[in-house]
Amino acid sequence: MKIFAEAYKCGKEASIDELKRLLSAANPGSIVQVVKLGATNNELLVEMLAAQTLQAESSGSLLAKKPEIDFLLRVAGTTQISKAIRALGVKAGAPFVLVVASRSTLKGTKPMKRTELPRRELTAPELWRIEKAALLNAVRA
Repeated sequence: MKIFAEAYKCGKEASIDELKRLLSAANPGSIVQVVKLGATNNELLVEMLAAQTLQAESSGSLLAKKPEIDFLLRVAGTTQISKAIRALGVKAGAPFVLVVASRSTLKGTKPMKRTELPRRELTAPELWRIEKAALLNAVRA
């Protein structure tokens, strides 16, 4: 399964609701989620976690009812929604990372390219986060 994912650093002046609305409209069926700035610094990690969510959605094994929440749980490394929100939730007026992921080529992201997270090889701790996120499905079984 081919996955397209991008992550952008957004300043406190950016409107979470407006950005999510615009990207959701441009990319129907995609995951559009925000996390606290610093939750991840590598676009490849975001892509791998988004791939897990999209695969879980395809197989009917999401960790939550919505794929956006599943993705948040995987980034946080927990099956507890309240814990994930406490750890990664974005408060109004705070900088954040905006993530959009889909099985289709992404649209409407061109103006945001200058704020894209860097994409680099995965480190050992990042590989562990991916493995831990994949194991969350086993924890719930």
